[in-house]
Amino acid sequence: MGKYLWGPVIAAMLFCASCDDADPVNDTDLSPTDSDAVATDDLLDPDDAPLPDADIRFDPFIAALKKDLEKSDAYGVSTAVMKDGAVIFAAAYGSKDPAGKTPLTPDTLMQIGSTTKQMTAAGLLRKVEAGALALDDTIEELLPDLEFARDASWDDALTPHLLLSHQGGFYDWIPWNGPPDDTELADNTYGVYDELYYLMNPPGAFWNYSNPNFVLAGLITETLDTRKWPDIMREDLFVPLGMDRTFLRKSEVEKDGDYALSFGLGIDDLQSGESGPVTMEMMPDPGWGRPAGLVWTTPTQMMRWARFLMEGEPEVLADDLREKMVEEQVDTRYGMGTVHYGYGLFVERGYMSEAGDWYEVPVWEHGGNTLSFTNIFYMFPEQDFAVAICSSAYGTDFSHSLDAAVMSLAGLPAPAADAPVYTIDPARFDDHVGTYDDPNNVGTLIVTRKNDDLFVEAPDLAGYGLSVTPQLTAISSDIFYLYIDGTPYDITFIRTGEEGPSTYIRQRAFVATRVEDETSPRRAPSREMVERWLAHRRVEPPILHRP
Repeated sequence: MGKYLWGPVIAAMLFCASCDDADPVNDTDLSPTDSDAVATDDLLDPDDAPLPDADIRFDPFIAALKKDLEKSDAYGVSTAVMKDGAVIFAAAYGSKDPAGKTPLTPDTLMQIGSTTKQMTAAGLLRKVEAGALALDDTIEELLPDLEFARDASWDDALTPHLLLSHQGGFYDWIPWNGPPDDTELADNTYGVYDELYYLMNPPGAFWNYSNPNFVLAGLITETLDTRKWPDIMREDLFVPLGMDRTFLRKSEVEKDGDYALSFGLGIDDLQSGESGPVTMEMMPDPGWGRPAGLVWTTPTQMMRWARFLMEGEPEVLADDLREKMVEEQVDTRYGMGTVHYGYGLFVERGYMSEAGDWYEVPVWEHGGNTLSFTNIFYMFPEQDFAVAICSSAYGTDFSHSLDAAVMSLAGLPAPAADAPVYTIDPARFDDHVGTYDDPNNVGTLIVTRKNDDLFVEAPDLAGYGLSVTPQLTAISSDIFYLYIDGTPYDITFIRTGEEGPSTYIRQRAFVATRVEDETSPRRAPSREMVERWLAHRRVEPPILHRP
């Protein structure tokens, strides 16, 4: 359920001959509908709206979509663009199925992965508005039955604010093969997650992307209600915003009937890691993971969500709380200070085009991956512009399509004279030299410096037969690539203050803490844990913003 990347994840070519069949729709109003009104996508039916057949505005975007689709494993791609409060373009190319027999349409349901997280955040913030909790309440107060077996003090320090801004410090984990029962949200937290899993660093120490933050946010929302979490989301958010065909349960998607199949990992493929066609029967639907990223919807439905975030709907969520979602709650330490996280959204200070131009405008975005779908969702509030791109394969790269849409349709101002760039200052490298330890995942990491380069030894990983490239590849003064068996893992050295030695090595799958007393005994991770996080990284893309 990872964040969508600019860095490409490109698989073998698969292109459907029917990709030219879908037509775009034009200038359709997006006013929220009542729950009994016609479904959202019906308002966007090409039969009810003029078609921009001769509108050359969309040609660069269409060409990019077809090119990106052709080089991907996806069977199809669906998209919608909103400008000035109206959908100006909605189209789909390719097919719903691997045989290419049924054309994909803008009305076809697809998974949006971690784009779900902003919706989960809004659901919890509704409870804040109702006075059921405060953002600085502790998990101990909100979930009194939750006790982490490995450290009973963790729930005293965790708060909704930290959960919604990815500062909980959790080891990232989703049981993809878990059952779809609604009761799993509570049952799997009490008795599995609390017994076996852990925090990798103290809560609030720094930002680090982790799905369980939002699973617990969903559980808190459910605990403060009498309904199950998927029903809360649908009744309190989706239907009031006119998102009538937005679902969280696979059974609801199957009942709807208009859904895409996909390419990636099914339930039976989790052990082998071998990608292939995923039938609906094999589509994972873990009830515990839904708040982190299992919404099914369409890009046109997502335009209603974009309008809600940019313009507000006080009957759904008070403006002051909605605005907190898109405020800079924490610096991610990516993008030279330009990339922050709000509540369920990346909040960025600009947009870097493929041509290398930097546009200093607010950008709100969050993409996502499930095991066989990829989603992109970008909003430019000052331009009243939004775009969503959903594709039916894991880890597809539609960044070229995104850029084509933004550059040709958003109406950006002139680019800034100077663009932010990562800088590499070897004088800062001495702060990173030392021994770090993670007893759960990577074990000991020994960082040394030679001339203007940093090197690493990983004796515990080497002991399990893994090949760790000694030299770290610098991206900035604090961000590096660590290569394990030839695979790059972005790591960030984190200082506790502005100056002084680094305290942590941060990675989404592990956190190693500086060892002050190198003579103290240390516990090596088990082979099982090492293999688990390496396998996890095969199905969760990395997070690395490169402006």
